[in-house]
Amino acid sequence: MQKNKFLKNLDLTKILAVITFIFVAAGAFHFKLKIFDFLPLLISTFVMLLQSKVNRYAFIVGALNSILYAVADFYMTLYSQAAFALLFSLPVQIITFICWNKNTRNGVTETKSLTNKGRIILFASMAVGWGILYLIFSFFKSEYLVLDNTVTVIGIVSTLLVTFRYSEYSLFQIISGTVNIILFATMLVNDPSRIVWLVFMIYSMICSTTAFIRMNKTKQNK
Repeated sequence: MQKNKFLKNLDLTKILAVITFIFVAAGAFHFKLKIFDFLPLLISTFVMLLQSKVNRYAFIVGALNSILYAVADFYMTLYSQAAFALLFSLPVQIITFICWNKNTRNGVTETKSLTNKGRIILFASMAVGWGILYLIFSFFKSEYLVLDNTVTVIGIVSTLLVTFRYSEYSLFQIISGTVNIILFATMLVNDPSRIVWLVFMIYSMICSTTAFIRMNKTKQNK
């Protein structure tokens, strides 16, 4: 009986957060990474844990952490993501917290779904946005322009969906996580220290998947 109660109260997401935090810290020490190259990941283990619980306070911590991500992305020549983190993610996450804080019931933020028309407009905008950003950042000669650009566009869409409380944001975070895993697996070939970021991206996608499942269960219970 006590064993069943223990298993019921076991939070696998928290366990994964602790494991990821330890791995990132150990990896940073092993590869002698500069502090800006791993500090945002350590903070993000906490941010993603909050997001997996669909907790609005994730956006305040995430907004401040965007500054550190901008520095790290610029260092890795991921210029598109660096610009996104500093010029878009930082201010929009602050706005998101304010919007979510105004639309809560019993401490839980209420979400809504896109219409079919909204989905068509969204995907069309993504295609146009991808092309524009590709033309802009092709001048910076990034080594990973296609993947970098793709993650940025999906990140912009995901962030906007979060701000306006559209539940589809978690699905886009899962897609973004998949592309990020491919990106850092590719970078790993030339830089073994990218294993630290790769492991975090896997953890991040698991958290996004957990948030997606949690929101679907909430909708079914309404």
